[in-house]
Parts: sequence; structure tokens; C-alpha cells
Amino acid sequence: MRFLPHQARTALITNASLRAMILASMMVFAPDSAFSGIQLPAGMNKNERLEALRIIGLGTASKILSDPYPLGGYTGFEAGYSLETFPADNLARLGRGITPPQQSTSLSRITIGKGLYNNVDVFIQFTPYMRQDEIAQFGGILRWGFYQAPFLPLSLSVLAHLNNSNIGALLSTQTRGLDFVGGVDSGNISVFAGAGLAESTGTFIGGPSSLTDTRYSETEYVSHFHTVIGTTLKFSNVFVSLQIDRYYLPVYSGKLGIHF
Repeated sequence: MRFLPHQARTALITNASLRAMILASMMVFAPDSAFSGIQLPAGMNKNERLEALRIIGLGTASKILSDPYPLGGYTGFEAGYSLETFPADNLARLGRGITPPQQSTSLSRITIGKGLYNNVDVFIQFTPYMRQDEIAQFGGILRWGFYQAPFLPLSLSVLAHLNNSNIGALLSTQTRGLDFVGGVDSGNISVFAGAGLAESTGTFIGGPSSLTDTRYSETEYVSHFHTVIGTTLKFSNVFVSLQIDRYYLPVYSGKLGIHF
């Protein structure tokens, strides 16, 4: 490709990025029938509750799914829709089990991001409560881009994130964490990777539909090392981000968004 004229190289890159974005968009907006919401097993003992919290609590942590560079001060604005999926087959073996067992579970989010000042960005993320999914989420990310290389498309940032979720009025979680992320931007495509720590607190409801073996509400806490790798494909103001997070289990995410 280096022997092609500049205009031809640009067209090839743009067309390749557009095709990749279309494929990623098909993944993000796949029919609901291809995914299943979170099912919770009843009668879990303490170790099983910790296992469930590692899967669900850490799995629902806020995801950046964005260009690694700062949004751009007061003029920077971003909005998008994301879909996240993670393995859930371990849940079927907890407590009194889940019938039929589910192989994976998925969650969707709406994200609104705004650039503030001194390369500080804030992202608000939420999942409106939908009866068929019986899950609601609200959280956010505060990102500070503390370094941009003067002669290279390299940036470094630190992210603090928080997410609260409620699943069927049976399990409520609060997940928070801190990550360091580095990114490289080559114009139509950027890549990023990072690492940090995440922790989650979850309250399992007791009573007639008890998730606990004690039949009383129980609160548990877990923490885990976190790694992330992702890419953002851009076409004019539209972008698609793909990301893999690794907590206790991997989480695969995609987002279709618009950036001004």
C-alpha cells in the first residue's frame, strides 16, 4: 500500500474503516433474541455470593469505549449506545441453580460524554429500567488526560469510574475502580490499553425470593485486578469502539457513537 498514491491510500483506509464500522455496528445492534439478561440463582451461600458478585458486579463496571484522546475542552461532546456481554454459565452452578442454564448475558448502556477543562472529561452512563431485562444502571467515568506527546500520536490518561446497578430488585451492586490507560491515534483508527483495580459491593436480598441461604439480606465485597484493550474506528463524526475488559471473567463490549 505504500506504493499507492496518497489519495488511493486514503480511500483504502477510509473504506476499510467504514466496512469495519458496519460489521461492528451489526454486532452492537444485534437482535435482542441473540442475547439474554441476567438470571440470578436462589439460596446462595457466602462463597457462592462472592462468586456471583465477581461475575455480575465486576462485569457491570463502567466501560470507557471511546477515543483515548481528550474530548476537546468545552467544545467536546460525545453520545453513544453500547452493548456488553460476558460469560454467565458459572451462575447456573450456584445456589439452587438456574434452569435452563445461560451461556452468556448482555447489558446495554447509553453514554453521554463532555469535555471540561485541562483535558478533563466526564462520561455519564445509564441503562433505563426495562421490564423484560429487569435491570437498571447508572454510573460514570471521570478521565484526566495528563500527557499528550508533542511529536507522536500518544496519550496517557487516568480514569476513575463508578457504576450502580439493580437487578430485578433482588441484587444491587456498586462497582468502582481506577485505571491508567495509554492510547495511540493514527487518524481513522486509534488503539488503547490499560490496567487498574476494580472493586464491587453487592447486597443480596432476603425474604420470600431470597438469593441467600440465610433468607436474610447479605452484603458482600470483592476486588480484582483489571486490564483493558480496545480500538476506536472513526468515520467523520461517527465512531465505533470495541473493547475487551478482563476482571474475574472477560467482558466484550461495542459502542456506536457520535462525537462533536
